[in-house]
Amino acid sequence: MSNSIGRLIATFVVLITASPLCSSNIIVTPFIGYSIGGTAADGENKTYDISPSSNLALAVEFPILNGRIGAFYSQQNSSLDTLNLDSQIQYLQLQSSAEYQVANKTVAYIGAGLGASHISADWTKSQTGFAASIFGGIEYQLVPHLFLNGQARWQGTVVSNESISVCNLPTNDQSCFIGFNTQWMNQFQTNIGVSIKF
Repeated sequence: MSNSIGRLIATFVVLITASPLCSSNIIVTPFIGYSIGGTAADGENKTYDISPSSNLALAVEFPILNGRIGAFYSQQNSSLDTLNLDSQIQYLQLQSSAEYQVANKTVAYIGAGLGASHISADWTKSQTGFAASIFGGIEYQLVPHLFLNGQARWQGTVVSNESISVCNLPTNDQSCFIGFNTQWMNQFQTNIGVSIKF
């Protein structure tokens, strides 16, 4: 993990634990999910999608009023379609959500997050940028302190579209130069996990 992501984690921990509105309860939710979205282009404007792939995520939250506040981290390991150039996309965000009781043992929630992304890949320079998310989901109580949690999430981040050469030898062939084709990347996640309330 990059030093930038490490500093963000430390900042979020301080912000969360210092909040006077948080109770002593803590909610930890490991997720497994699936991410899609993100496109690169070469110097000839041929585009390549970041291959949809699985992701792992972790939310650490505290109850606050009629919702929650906490931190969300996710990581997706993928590659560019057809080129097999690896990429890793990480998000770390401070998020909050509002909860609504919809049935016995079932709660719906909607929320938003702000933070940063870190992207390292064979086809672009390592970079950290501003990121935001909007998410919603449903949580169902299995037993006391244990809940099944499903959510859908949009994540967007600022990226650099500076191209780098992916060819082994120096060349002016424009198909060798690849980078993000915009300065903003949208991704969508579906996640399922188990929330443990301490």
